[in-house]
Amino acid sequence: MTLERDSILNERYKILDILGQGGMGAVYHARDENLGVEVAVKENLFTSEEYSRQFRREATILANMRHPNLPRVIDHFEVPDQGQYMVMDFIEGEDLRQRMDRVGSLKDEEVIIIGAAICDALDYLHTRKPIILHRDIKPGNIKISPEGQVYLVDFGLAKIVQGTQVTTTGARAMTPGYSSPEQYGTARTDQRSDIYSLGATLYAALTNTIPEDGLARAMEQADLTPLRKRNPKVSRRVASAVEKALEVHPEDRYQDALDFKNTLLQSSSGTRQLQHSEELTIVPPPPEAIENANPAQQPQQVGVNSPQISGVSNTRKRRLFWRRIRRTILALLSLLVFAAFIWTGMGMPGRENLDGVIPADWMEWAFQYTPTPFIATETPTTTPTDTPTPTNTVTASPTLTPTLTNTPTPTMTATVTPTPTPIRVPGLPTPTELPIDYLEPFEAEQIAFASVRSGSVQIWLYSFADEAFEQLTDVPFGACQPAWSPDGRLLAFISPCVRNQRIYEDAFIFVLDMETREIVQLAVEEGSFDPAWSPDGSSMLFTKAESGARSGIYRINTSDSSIDQMILGQRLAFNPAWSPEGDRFVFASNNAGYYFIYIMENEPGGAAELFARNRDRVYVKPTWSVHNQIVFSEGPLDSFLSMWRMPASMLGATDFIYEEKLVSADANRVPELDPDFNSTGHWIAYESWPTGDNRDIYIMREDGEVIIRITDHSREDFDPTWRPFPRP
Repeated sequence: MTLERDSILNERYKILDILGQGGMGAVYHARDENLGVEVAVKENLFTSEEYSRQFRREATILANMRHPNLPRVIDHFEVPDQGQYMVMDFIEGEDLRQRMDRVGSLKDEEVIIIGAAICDALDYLHTRKPIILHRDIKPGNIKISPEGQVYLVDFGLAKIVQGTQVTTTGARAMTPGYSSPEQYGTARTDQRSDIYSLGATLYAALTNTIPEDGLARAMEQADLTPLRKRNPKVSRRVASAVEKALEVHPEDRYQDALDFKNTLLQSSSGTRQLQHSEELTIVPPPPEAIENANPAQQPQQVGVNSPQISGVSNTRKRRLFWRRIRRTILALLSLLVFAAFIWTGMGMPGRENLDGVIPADWMEWAFQYTPTPFIATETPTTTPTDTPTPTNTVTASPTLTPTLTNTPTPTMTATVTPTPTPIRVPGLPTPTELPIDYLEPFEAEQIAFASVRSGSVQIWLYSFADEAFEQLTDVPFGACQPAWSPDGRLLAFISPCVRNQRIYEDAFIFVLDMETREIVQLAVEEGSFDPAWSPDGSSMLFTKAESGARSGIYRINTSDSSIDQMILGQRLAFNPAWSPEGDRFVFASNNAGYYFIYIMENEPGGAAELFARNRDRVYVKPTWSVHNQIVFSEGPLDSFLSMWRMPASMLGATDFIYEEKLVSADANRVPELDPDFNSTGHWIAYESWPTGDNRDIYIMREDGEVIIRITDHSREDFDPTWRPFPRP
């Protein structure tokens, strides 16, 4: 049971605020009524014996540690039939990830001091008896206090090494880009694994870019980009010091944390005098950054029998000015190299169970291309406006089942041209009558999408009637991947979301009620994303990041929160989308290095049948129209992805019959990602950056003859999805 504000825990700790919410419990800001000091209380709700053991392990580790760069555990206890609680120092401030989001790349001396402070903490951990390994060092786990003190936090994945023991029962998890290569497999991890992760963290702080994944580098599928190539302002000595920590082989790295610390401090004349300093501090975060980094309220997780909880308010913010900026698309090429590497000697796959083991691949797509001139066939004629709406209160609710009602369709006027031509879609009969929404979408149509226009990634709503924009969420740590219930009353989304990416390993799924503006959190584990409502609203498919750099597709029942694993075995499967009848779904999957599209029955553990299958192409983001057309983003291994289509009847077709068709009528292809059909199946929303600078939302008629640009903002817009409404 989530603790209410002002409640007293264990007859001692008064709950002041909810600092954060995880899949296994919450973290509370509280006051110790006995000592009169503020504390942080971490909660575990007994979801499983493994999580319970992990929580006790973390409490035991921290309770016996005393170091200026590590939080103290003041108390830990258990409340029968409720949960476990650990009371720690309350550390105000911002984490390193938030500082990077706020200022971009950090300066050399600041990064050196952060690295030296964490090295001090690691030296303390690594010299305990038994040795303690942190195993999850990354920017989000380094905290900077208002005094500039640097802390290493979150020991949920810590491992205690007993003698020559290779592993313990510690939880195994990897953070792509930050985890050492040996953490991905069964190889022994030691203190040099923590040194690698710290090196990756400092690399990211200096460049504002995550380094290439350790496993991909170990398999010779990628090379580490020299640090100074990403940021020439970094000194050669600092770059060399950090890059040594990132060596693939542990024996080539620093052998202990003190060696790493000394090399860092010696790499700059401004930090050499700190060699023997007992206090290493940096410039503290400004008050406004501390306020943003320590939100008083957050959306709350709700289980089937959970009580109602007050949460965050969704503040509407008005944005009036439009500016264009340039954004560099990350090009991590390990996926492409790997796909080319295993091309030789492999036959065309057919019907199969997805139960194989695949290499790790958590990279962002490499969308590299030469921009070509692009002119939209049609553009909005009026300047869109951002419309503020009244502040709303977020309240948790135990029921998530959408009510499917026949909402009246607003009156719409069809515009007629002198000689209209019915839409001709390959694979479908030529219609004899022109669809009513042929020239443009209905005025009642709306599109939800993610945008950074308010300063952080949030969900926005575009209305065709007045071409206005409304901000729907204002949640801490961002929100993206909106997905509508079939009646358009509920909107699912994921959070945290700090940028557009393919895998969201820290995310949970939330649901916003568009009428009451209440938000509830689905009872899913951390790392859940890609929500997709079933056509009848009774369930939701989603992707879940799993250990070993894998992801699977699951289904949650929206009435009782029961969860089924749809795809059995270890496989990188993602991007599920339902068929119109809800009896099947389509998804993308990595099959031995190839990204194909599959279709399978809506039954857990069923067989998946190959659909889109060219070996020299990459396939992602499928969507299924009411006309049984499947559109997906596809492209060659060395270029960007565009929208292609096939009828669902192409499933199982022989190579002689098999044929994919480009959606756009324009032969000059441009990037087209995240396609989504509207309710009539006549229009596709998608994201694109045809001139090579900034992602915006577009719509395309299904015959590819008409393109309308929806957004033209200086900040990135992505993840578009049509709001359903009754079809005419």
